[in-house]
Amino acid sequence: MEDQLPLSDIRITVPPAALPLFTTVLQSGIEVKVPHGKTLGKFLNTFPGFTAEYLADTVQTIFLNGTAVDDLTLPLTGSNPVLALSAAMPGLAGAIFRKNSFHSALRTETNALGSESVQQESITVTLKLFNSIARERGEEMLKSGLCIKADLLAGFLTKRPNLLQQILNIHFGKNEMDQGEFLRILPTLSRVNLYVVGTND
Repeated sequence: MEDQLPLSDIRITVPPAALPLFTTVLQSGIEVKVPHGKTLGKFLNTFPGFTAEYLADTVQTIFLNGTAVDDLTLPLTGSNPVLALSAAMPGLAGAIFRKNSFHSALRTETNALGSESVQQESITVTLKLFNSIARERGEEMLKSGLCIKADLLAGFLTKRPNLLQQILNIHFGKNEMDQGEFLRILPTLSRVNLYVVGTND
């Protein structure tokens, strides 16, 4: 994963069958540092499995700073752009926000690009993945490592005791710790590089 922020590594090991359950953490948002002005398409192409064909055929809804967009050549600008990806959503709302939709004229127009008053060499993009996009692409992303805010990770795990039960071991850097210690440490951190792997990886 490109230009990850230099933070402490958290490595969580789970049974291989449990790994898909952890992909929903991608809805909370991961952070990736990229050059200012990099296009949406080039940014997404850096992630495993996000080929041009996958973006065209499977990623049906793209929100940039809360606005549905169709153009993958849009540059990523502003202090912290937020990018959310979804497969096709049901109903009229799904039709309105779907890429290149006949109903796209019904969208509410907002400033998707954000402020460009400050030209930075690099920016931190928050990427959120939903529904089948998270399930299909999330496992490989978790194995490769991703940057996430520690409070989001803590909230994700404490609200899902069934996932906590699936965790076989946790390593903070080179040190192994139990779940209780892990949940006590997380709130003291800002961000972590999270790895979630199966026992065979």
